[in-house]
Amino acid sequence: MKILSIDAWREPEGGWNWNQWYTVGNIDKSDFENLKTARATIKWFRESGFISDYSKGRVAIDDDGYNVVVCDKNTHEPVFAIEYGPEY
Repeated sequence: MKILSIDAWREPEGGWNWNQWYTVGNIDKSDFENLKTARATIKWFRESGFISDYSKGRVAIDDDGYNVVVCDKNTHEPVFAIEYGPEY
């Protein structure tokens, strides 16, 4: 499953629009299925080197129905995502 780095812009009415995304890695399907909580998902992103220790308390997880998205906790700007598509 693809790990995506997201470039997005903020919409005037709120929310974010993904302008561009880049494949920056992969996660095995079985590893993805073991990420049962937002905390576990953030921990995986941190331990895999996608986000730093600086992100502690600053990121959250969102699920848009096609991706599990790591976003800035304050602005909700998407930063990284795991693309799972229609499989789940």
